[in-house]
Amino acid sequence: MKYDFTTLLNRQSHDALALDVLPIKDVEVDPNFSRIPMWVADMNYPVFENIQRHMINRINEPHFGYFEMPEDYYKAIQFWQKETHGIDVEKEAIGYENGVLSILSSALQAFTSSGEAILVQSPCYIGFIHTLNNLGRKIIDSPLIKENNWSLDYEDIEKKIIKHNIHFAIFCSPHNPTGRVWKKEEIQKFIDICKKHDVLVFSDEIWSDLVRKENTHIPTQSVSEDAKKRTIAAYAPSKTFNLADLVGSYHIIYDKYLRDRLNKQASLSHYNSPNILSIHALMGAYCKDGLDWVSELNEII
Repeated sequence: MKYDFTTLLNRQSHDALALDVLPIKDVEVDPNFSRIPMWVADMNYPVFENIQRHMINRINEPHFGYFEMPEDYYKAIQFWQKETHGIDVEKEAIGYENGVLSILSSALQAFTSSGEAILVQSPCYIGFIHTLNNLGRKIIDSPLIKENNWSLDYEDIEKKIIKHNIHFAIFCSPHNPTGRVWKKEEIQKFIDICKKHDVLVFSDEIWSDLVRKENTHIPTQSVSEDAKKRTIAAYAPSKTFNLADLVGSYHIIYDKYLRDRLNKQASLSHYNSPNILSIHALMGAYCKDGLDWVSELNEII
């Protein structure tokens, strides 16, 4: 192995929620027990060293005022998407937001109204549930089918869309929490239903780099020209490289109308502004050596 996946980090009392917080209220734990953090989606591996290198180089420049997003930020994302998923992304389609749930929140506020029905598939990532409830949207669940593997219930999806007059669906690819990596024909069938009933798709693809070698992540936007125009896709380096505390996600939106409306909504809080260190962390991660690091990471996992 070229990279370090064996060092045991002492994360406790070093800004690590997974180690420093017990998620069960008033629980008593024997002080001799080791804490194995399995309740928060982060890793215990040392960070990819080029990320630290980029951040340290920037910290050594003694100024932290307002800044414009560097061209290298967009180039890094374009490089990563091309190398990992085989897609070409023009700069204009890329937009920064502080988190995937922030992108979802902006999209919901831009394209839906309070009380409007939103389609999800359960088991459902709890962050989606909280965001929908916080914004007063009505959750309509189409449960996944559990047989030999998890699968979408297309008949139920279409029935729910029609019954509740749904025009916004949340799609998680790869799926959290089941881990299903959807095949192209599965995504296409879902998109075809959404096209038939004029449903906008929010596709959370934050886990797209962490797949086993027998699977291939297919970006939702890549399955058809219609999917490209009707989908808001959300990505981040945070799960792949364990950068959650740095904050920083991005969306890919090819349709200008959707992009303009979402960007306007995102700007209204005056909060969705990038942090210079998170920008340099992404640029340090999204590089050729970063591809090798992720390849080894997937082998280890």
